[in-house]
Amino acid sequence: MDDIHERSQLGHRILHMAKDPGISDFYITPWEPLCFRLNGKLYYDSYIYQPSVPIEVAPGTADYAVSMGGRRFRVNRMATRGRMRWVMRLLPEQIPTVDKLGLPPAALKAFLEAKNGLYLVCGATGSGKSTTIASMLMERAKRRQEHVITFEDPIEYLFPHGLPSLVSQREIGSDEMDFGKSLRAALRQAPDVIVVGEIRDGETAEIALQAAETGHVVVATLHTTSAAQTVQRYLKLVPSERLDNAMLSFADCFKGILCQRLLLDEQKARRFAIHELLLPYDSVCGIIRRGEFKKLDHELEAGMTRGMISFDRSLKQKEYEGWRPAFNRPTGFADHEVFDYLQKEQLASTYAAA
Repeated sequence: MDDIHERSQLGHRILHMAKDPGISDFYITPWEPLCFRLNGKLYYDSYIYQPSVPIEVAPGTADYAVSMGGRRFRVNRMATRGRMRWVMRLLPEQIPTVDKLGLPPAALKAFLEAKNGLYLVCGATGSGKSTTIASMLMERAKRRQEHVITFEDPIEYLFPHGLPSLVSQREIGSDEMDFGKSLRAALRQAPDVIVVGEIRDGETAEIALQAAETGHVVVATLHTTSAAQTVQRYLKLVPSERLDNAMLSFADCFKGILCQRLLLDEQKARRFAIHELLLPYDSVCGIIRRGEFKKLDHELEAGMTRGMISFDRSLKQKEYEGWRPAFNRPTGFADHEVFDYLQKEQLASTYAAA
């Protein structure tokens, strides 16, 4: 989109609003108010984007990154009802430190000590998975002399030059077209750490396991909400005829599963992360080999003294540090409104049955 630059009205407005630390996303639609997300909630701005030239509607979607006024954005372009719409995710100016993100120390320790194996960072869309991975990679790259290869769609965080480690950032669509082939080829590029991004299909899941088993540290993401769900979702991607071998491989090579959620502290007008961490102790690996995934939650609670942590425990720690999350009712209604509605529904069904 030609109008997204620092000298345009749209670009100037976006850069001005981006100064607010709670801003995360912008939604741009021609001839409609600029929409933005502040601390996880959607708002409309008074500015209306008026294109300077006609915009041709292109079906489908596209992912790319842009830099504007010293800030970097991840952009997704889509078509909706015959119009174009752009969703721009604002990226931090610098890769945040692990201390600033508040990551569990055991999670960072497991990643820094890993010489091979699979490390998964999970959470819902917009929960900060990419930021967490970039921060942990930076810590490792500053301490090790390794070759790190990342596959990104698009590249979000730019790693600086001059690190002890060599970081090869590859963007799907410009540096490489076929993700599967490029991931297999990476095994012949003498990497120590491979960041494959999101595990979307069985082929990627199996290649990641193969790379983890052959002496590489593999970092990947999944859109899951808990450690137990992550294990099940990952293995469900593998074809059923190879599932038994995949369970054994997963149990042998996984080094950690870190799940995270973002909560809003309305008093501080900031969001903070809580975490769940599953580590590869013998009891955990045995449960995975036997396919008894429902027991993972109990094992997580029992492993608190060994560095593992649940969301509930993480939340209590954050509250002790002074954070106060704001919990919204899932229905959006007050308790008495829900009660009145359910009573009416029950009476209506009773009369209908009579």
